[in-house]
Parts: sequence; C-alpha cells; structure tokens
Amino acid sequence: MIRYIFSVLTLLVGVSAQAQTQALSLFEVPFSFELPQGWRLAEQEVRGDMTSAEFVPATDSLNEWGALICVQSFRLATNGTTPEEFLDGLAQQYQQSCQGDSSYEKLGETQIDGQRGYHAILACSKMPALHKSLENQPSFVSEPAGEAGYYSVFQRPGQLMLLHKSMRMEVFSSGNVPVTPSNYQEFIAPMLPLRLQ
Repeated sequence: MIRYIFSVLTLLVGVSAQAQTQALSLFEVPFSFELPQGWRLAEQEVRGDMTSAEFVPATDSLNEWGALICVQSFRLATNGTTPEEFLDGLAQQYQQSCQGDSSYEKLGETQIDGQRGYHAILACSKMPALHKSLENQPSFVSEPAGEAGYYSVFQRPGQLMLLHKSMRMEVFSSGNVPVTPSNYQEFIAPMLPLRLQ
C-alpha cells in the first residue's frame, strides 16, 4: 500500500513538474493554462475580431500534428450567441468535413473563474487531411486520420473564448471513439487549471 501511494505521489509530482504555465492575452483579457512539457507555440495571430494561439508537441507541425491545443477568442457585437449555440454551429461544420462517422457528445454547462461556458467532445472516425500552407510549408495531402477532441466555449461580455485539445490517430470505428464522457477529464488534466480573469 505504501509503495502504491508513493508511486501515485511520484506520478503527480512528475506531471506538475513537466507542465509550464502558458499565459495569453485574449483582447486584453488574461487567460492561462498548463502547457505540457515538450509542447511549443506553433502559431499566434490576431485577425480582425478573432485572436488565436495554437500549440503542438515539439516534434509536430501545424501541417501534420498528432496532438493540438488551440485557444481562440472572438469579439461579438452583441451577447446573443450562447456557448452552447456556438458549439452547435462548430459541430455542424465539423460533421460536414468528416468523411467517416462523426459524433458530438454534449457534456453540459461548465465555468471558469465565474464565467459560464459549455463543453463537448467532437470526433470523426475519418477526417480528410488537406494541409494548408502553415509555418511557411507548402500545402499537401496526406492519408485521412481519426480525430477526437475536447471543446469548451466560455462567454464574457462581448466575447466568446474557444479552447480545444485534439488528437489524431489511425482511422477508428464509430464504436471506438478514443475521447469519451468517461475519460475526457484524464485527457485534459495536463492543461489544468484553466484561468480566465
């Protein structure tokens, strides 16, 4: 029993030591999360009413990634779009791109530092892999891959923030989605805690 407790404590200390706090400014609103060790900022941009930052493992690129963390913030003229409605629209676009079986599992309401939000899991058993020119690399097509991810949207006055962590893997069957309501917390644990102030 003591050996088991020591092993768990060693694992927890190792996980926290491996992460580094990543702080972003989303239209002057501070947001931070834990970036796993060995990950890097691949691209950050501000385009009109949208700002984004994308992170990948050091060995991946935005043209060909196995894991991705993306943070986006959108300025809104009104507060009419709810986080759930935003995710519904995103899920519809995602499902239209999927060439295999897609799933959209709503996890319900959530919050971060008092800001209300909504979260869900999106997955596609066979996502086409057309890679646009990113990071000064030429466009190319690769084999389709399975893709699954955790998506959360948070609302502030005049602003929506999207955070997602996704992974790509071999094409999978619809009954074998790798991120599920029963394991998503383990999937996102390396990014926690999230802070939106």
